Amino acid sequence: MTDYRPLVALAPVIGLAADCVSHVIAARIIRGRNPYPALAAGALVGLVVTVAMTWTACSRDATPFIDTLALVGLNTVASLAFAFGYFNFVNLTVASLRIRILEELVDSGGRLSRAALLNRYGTSSVADLRLARLVGGGHLVERNGRLHTGRLQFLLVARIFDGLRWLIFGPAYAAALRRPPATAPRDYDDTP
Repeated sequence: MTDYRPLVALAPVIGLAADCVSHVIAARIIRGRNPYPALAAGALVGLVVTVAMTWTACSRDATPFIDTLALVGLNTVASLAFAFGYFNFVNLTVASLRIRILEELVDSGGRLSRAALLNRYGTSSVADLRLARLVGGGHLVERNGRLHTGRLQFLLVARIFDGLRWLIFGPAYAAALRRPPATAPRDYDDTP
C-alpha cells in the first residue's frame, strides 16, 4: 500500500510553486501596470492546488474524515502564509524606493547626479509621489483640494497589522504608535 502522507506534507510547497507559475502566466495575459490581479490569480491557483492535493492524498490514504478536514485546514493556512510571503517578495520589487532609484539609474544609462536623485526622491517629492500613486490607484480621492479615503484595501490591511501589533506587543505598544511624535530636542538655547 502506498503512503500518501509525504504528499500531504508537500502540498503547500507544491501550491506555492503553482502560485508562482500561474502568477507569471496571469501577468503575461493580463498585462498592465497593476500587478495585484495577477498576484491574486496566482494565490487562488496555489490554494486550489494545495486543497485538492491534500484532499486527494488523504482520500487515497483512507484518512478519517475529521483528520482530513484538519489537514486541509492546516494546509490552507500554510498555503495562504506562503502566498502572503510571495506577495511581499513581489511587492518589494514593485514598491521599494531603493529598487526604484536603481531602476531610474539603469533607465538613464547608469548615470544620474545626486542632485537629480534628491530632486526626484527627496522627502517632499517622495511624499508627493506616494500621494500621487494613492490618488491614481483610487485609494485616496481629491475633492476641493482635500484628500479623502477612496478604496479601503490599504486601510483594511493597516487595521489587520494594528490588530496583530496589539496581539503581539500589547495595548500599551499599540497606543504608543498612535500618539503624535514628540518634537525633536533643540541643539541650542533660544532663551533671551
